[in-house]
Amino acid sequence: MSRGRIRWDKLKKYSGSWVAVADEKVLASGKSLKDVMETVESIGKKTEVFQVPEEEEVYVLASDL
Repeated sequence: MSRGRIRWDKLKKYSGSWVAVADEKVLASGKSLKDVMETVESIGKKTEVFQVPEEEEVYVLASDL
């Protein structure tokens, strides 16, 4: 799975929604994390799941990895 490689122009239409991404493609999207996770589980593929920020929002992510 390619982390962080999906382009903003592909995500822009999902602003404010939750998405599941794998192989540079959005596999599922929805207004709630629960709905997206249910879809991801039915697909059975490893994905990254996150909420796409609104264009005017800024998110700062940190990790202890």
